[in-house]
Amino acid sequence: MKISVIMPSFNQAQYVEASVRSIIEQDYDDKEILFIDGGSTDETMRVVEKYRDKFACCVSERDNGQSDALHKGFTRATGDVLTWLNTDDLLLPGALREVADTFASDAGYDCVFGNIIWMDEVDRILRCRKGERYLPLLTRLGRLTPYGPSAFFKRDLYGRVGGVDLGLHYLMDTDLWWRFAISGASFARLRRYTWGYRLHRDAKTSAPMFSEAPDASLKKAMEARRAEVDRVGAMTKRHSLAFPDILTTALQSSLRATSPNYLASLYDSWRLRGHHINEAIETQ
Repeated sequence: MKISVIMPSFNQAQYVEASVRSIIEQDYDDKEILFIDGGSTDETMRVVEKYRDKFACCVSERDNGQSDALHKGFTRATGDVLTWLNTDDLLLPGALREVADTFASDAGYDCVFGNIIWMDEVDRILRCRKGERYLPLLTRLGRLTPYGPSAFFKRDLYGRVGGVDLGLHYLMDTDLWWRFAISGASFARLRRYTWGYRLHRDAKTSAPMFSEAPDASLKKAMEARRAEVDRVGAMTKRHSLAFPDILTTALQSSLRATSPNYLASLYDSWRLRGHHINEAIETQ
């Protein structure tokens, strides 16, 4: 089973080498990496040049943002299973092996969700979280917890829902997962931590966390993101059953309270906060 990993990139020279190596060093050989850079003006391409022979595709050209880069990558990908990794994040050891084993265990799975460790600029752990098992009823009640782009999905599912929405700049992942769910896709949850998600002041999604007084450009970005939240929310509302939110929350809470993985991750957050991410990897 070939797994294609798309790497949408723009001006991440500080983190890109660790990100690329996190894929190359996976203990799974049947993979391909497609590096799609948006015309970086920093040292990103100089850093990745020494890994060019590891890529099935490596381009650097101006594009229309992350969704456009993902579209380019998925169009070129030849894998049976698709995913992406942002170039400031990490794919944690053993992730691709567990993905392949999970798909092999049940041919009916269309998509598997991973688990996340939030980390800072120097790989210190901020929080750990493993999701509860997937329950189709929860999506009908408006809840879906994939934890960002730590999802791995079959090529035919991606094509069936029409691919990534090029009109979205922030919530293209959330929108895609919901269209998967609405299409009737079958999901599974992985056991391991699979994704190291880096929070830093230059990241598109976490930049507001580091600004006490957002400037005009950041305010504009925040407004654009809110508009996308409303747009995706309207889609999920059309799919969702009319059900009291308090009961939906109670159902999700009960799933988490009975999920060994979820409860273990709460302990990991308490135990590992401030430690280097390698310590979490070593204890998996």
